[in-house]
Amino acid sequence: MDSIKRILAAVDFSVYSSSVLEYAAWVAEQTSAEIIAVSVINKRLIESVEKVFNDQHPGMFSREKYLNDEISRRTKNLNDLIKESVPGHIQTSAVIMNGVPFEEIITAVIHQKADLLVIAPKGRTNLPDRLFGTTSEKVFKHSPVPVLSLNNSNK
Repeated sequence: MDSIKRILAAVDFSVYSSSVLEYAAWVAEQTSAEIIAVSVINKRLIESVEKVFNDQHPGMFSREKYLNDEISRRTKNLNDLIKESVPGHIQTSAVIMNGVPFEEIITAVIHQKADLLVIAPKGRTNLPDRLFGTTSEKVFKHSPVPVLSLNNSNK
């Protein structure tokens, strides 16, 4: 097995996000790897906001403005979460993407040349009757690199 140089940590701002970053940091310390924290703005969220806004104010929604505002908000929140969860000596960067979450995570793994992906098995919806969230399921099936899935049963 090749050495781990880059770890992609998928962050969705659920209660599991700090754990994802903490585990990525633990692995990074063992391997001298860097961390790329990625958060994906779900395209369905953008479409839902656009629909609701246009129902109230027809033709006034600017997808570009909404996306830029959301990218700015998430960048700040992701950088704050990194500061709280990852020791300062570990090289860490933040990437915000938009689209279909599992596709964007796989794209990030490839483009960032990640050697390992750290993800929580349940995300924002946290449905108790599901072992794995649909994004996680698809990531497990399609990831070109090993996936470290956290056991978050205590959350």
